[in-house]
Amino acid sequence: MKKLEFETSMISLKDLLKATNLVSSGGLGKAIIKDQGVLVNGDICFVPGKKLYKNDQIIFEDYEITII
Repeated sequence: MKKLEFETSMISLKDLLKATNLVSSGGLGKAIIKDQGVLVNGDICFVPGKKLYKNDQIIFEDYEITII
């Protein structure tokens, strides 16, 4: 699993996937999150607008992203 760190005070889940270039657009990120879900702090999340803050951990495909 590849580990990434993303520095921000707050970002939505779909915007994080776009900002880290794991999806090509926010719309695609939104669709994937709604259909498949993404692990956020160990729980599956189907909410594209979920707000992420410092120390949150996201697992998407083969990436583990930590908000710093």
